Amino acid sequence: MRRALVLLAPRWLALHVVVIAACVTMVLLGRWQWHVAHVHHGSVQNYAYAFQWWAFSVFTAFMWGRVMRDALRRQPVERPPARDVPAPVTYRRYVMRTDPPDTTDPELAAYNAYLAALAERTKDDH
Repeated sequence: MRRALVLLAPRWLALHVVVIAACVTMVLLGRWQWHVAHVHHGSVQNYAYAFQWWAFSVFTAFMWGRVMRDALRRQPVERPPARDVPAPVTYRRYVMRTDPPDTTDPELAAYNAYLAALAERTKDDH
């Protein structure tokens, strides 16, 4: 009995309300479709729709029961004993350097000179 109290939690109550409202709505839609079939002098299509609405409501109630049964059968998860948790890693924010880049690298200096020459050449072309 104690397990069944789980089904009275707020999220379960919301599900119960939605499912009951959906089932009542589908039954009423089936009754309406049955009435429409009588008005159209026995339209087979309308009779089929009426049975279809009722089948939807039966399926919804069946699945609602299965979901509740599965929730009640679910065994509580056994958690392993707590271990010593290491201290959280502190976050280090990246700060952009403000000092000028090191230009002592000859390869980098040659590449920058090459880029400067290309920029001058494109500037002269326009």
